[in-house]
Amino acid sequence: MSFIQPIILPPACQQSSGAQYELDIYRGDLEHANAPGNKWHKLQHHLNVAEQQNASVIATFGGPFSNHLHAFGKTLNCLPFNAVAVVRGELHPMLTPTLKDMVKDGVELWPASRSDYRLGMGSQIVNEINERYANVYWIPEGGGGELGALGCQDWAKDISRMDDKYDAWVVSSGTGTTAAGLLSYQHTPDLHVFSALKGEPSQRALILEMANTLTAKPRPRDAADKTSTRLDKKLFFHADCHEGGYAKHSSALMTFLREFAEANPNQTLDPVYTCKSMLAIFKAMQAGAWPYRRTLFIHTGGLQGWRGYSSDSNPFVRS
Repeated sequence: MSFIQPIILPPACQQSSGAQYELDIYRGDLEHANAPGNKWHKLQHHLNVAEQQNASVIATFGGPFSNHLHAFGKTLNCLPFNAVAVVRGELHPMLTPTLKDMVKDGVELWPASRSDYRLGMGSQIVNEINERYANVYWIPEGGGGELGALGCQDWAKDISRMDDKYDAWVVSSGTGTTAAGLLSYQHTPDLHVFSALKGEPSQRALILEMANTLTAKPRPRDAADKTSTRLDKKLFFHADCHEGGYAKHSSALMTFLREFAEANPNQTLDPVYTCKSMLAIFKAMQAGAWPYRRTLFIHTGGLQGWRGYSSDSNPFVRS
């Protein structure tokens, strides 16, 4: 089975452009059963450092439907660490499907108020966990940070080796970690990043900063400046494809998903990230505004997130 598969485009996408668009999808969701998509790639270097530091506990943060938390629980279940997760908001008697899986996988859940959660490593709940357990290694929310981005740089190398002839790559963004890692790889083509968050145009600068950090090596100043300029020119950040806000579905998005699922029944998109990025690409192609002939869409996983929606809203179940 190839991880790179074709997307069937509607006739309108081809009629609006003189050139014939070719859109393929890299099925990252088919990698690593326990941590599909970008999740394993963001976790791997964190886990290596935790082992080097002889950590006894690995802890992280996330919401009650978090793909990162789900992958964290599945992965840690197979490793000799105790797992702790700080969960945003109160834990209700009826846990979400994501949190139920984490409990089965042996993860200790700590609910945090939203105000304390926003403080991150400076929160009271982090202090309590560090006092209770010795030698805790903390993974940032979403598997972020420089180590998470470094894993996605490795991922970019793997993807590029399969086919390095694409004019552009497309990826969805939450924290921006995956985008920074992909951008930092020297052979990545133009990278279009579509944010699932509302009101996050400043994230472009954060992605670029992290990518520059990964590529920074001892070299003359003018060479470093050229690298920064090169990355800036091939990064295209889109902050207007959230369709109403994080994890929200507009009527236009639902119509698109039904049509996409009918034409591409084996190319399941997730409900938070890839569905919105794919819609944005289709819109650009239909308008004749997409400037590339051959594009690779990188699937970042997250299909377990459909369990947070009614089955009637998931067109891929019906397809």
